Parts: sequence; structure tokens; C-alpha cells
Amino acid sequence: MKIILLNTINNIGKKGQLISVKKGYARNYLIPTSQALLATEKNIKIFEQNRIYAEEKESNKIHKAIERVNAIKLMGSIVFFMKSSKKNKIFGSIGIKDITKTLSEIGFLVSKNEIKLPNGLLRYLGVHTIIFSPYKNISTEIQVSILSI
Repeated sequence: MKIILLNTINNIGKKGQLISVKKGYARNYLIPTSQALLATEKNIKIFEQNRIYAEEKESNKIHKAIERVNAIKLMGSIVFFMKSSKKNKIFGSIGIKDITKTLSEIGFLVSKNEIKLPNGLLRYLGVHTIIFSPYKNISTEIQVSILSI
């Protein structure tokens, strides 16, 4: 029986693939659990249209993410002024929330899950590198400078 997979299934196939399986497996398991569709001409056309729409949507997201990364690169670095001890340790720390707040004040709307702190919270004076990742494999590094008051 010919079916279209709606999900990737190990040892069977990937999402969107047109495969042939035994009738009982398709009727009793794959179709009732919404993991596959019967491969009729109508279902194949609908699935192709949905796939094309999803690819366009995905490419649009990637394009917007690249634009945001380029805008962040033009900005340069973020500067924080903090009180510090003689050993260059600041009082408190700078986290994702502080960075997103500063970026929003500058004019870049950024969500918390788009900022990554590779070395954890920033607790010392100096220049630190953080990662801005608006989409899956699209990212850039931002320099954060912490200066003493």
C-alpha cells in the first residue's frame, strides 16, 4: 500500500516520503496515529502544496534572520558601566535579561532565547563575547564591554 509519511519514522522513511508498506501496518497503525496519509492523487497534490508553502515560509524566516544578524553586526559592541572591586570583579552580574534590555533600548528587539552566554554570567570588567542566534544555524558574535564607573 502506498502512503505519504507525515513524520520521520526510523527504519521506514523520512517526512514527506512516498513509500510502500504492508496494508495492515498502514491501516492499523500509521494512518490511525496520524503518521501517514493514503497516497491518493488528491492527497499527493495537497501535500506538495503544503510542502511548497512550508519551504517558502522557512526561506522567509532565514532571510529575516540574516537581516537581523547583519543589523546587529553594524551596531558594534554593547557597553555597560558597573561598579567594581579592586580585583576587576563587578558587583552583581550581567545576564541575558540585562543584554536584551539594553538591545531593546538601542532599538533591536531580541528575545531571551536568541542570546547565548558561552561562559555563563558576565562578572568581570573587560570585553566579553556573546552569541546572537535568531534562527537555527544563523548566528553572530557580539562584543560586550564592561567598564568601571
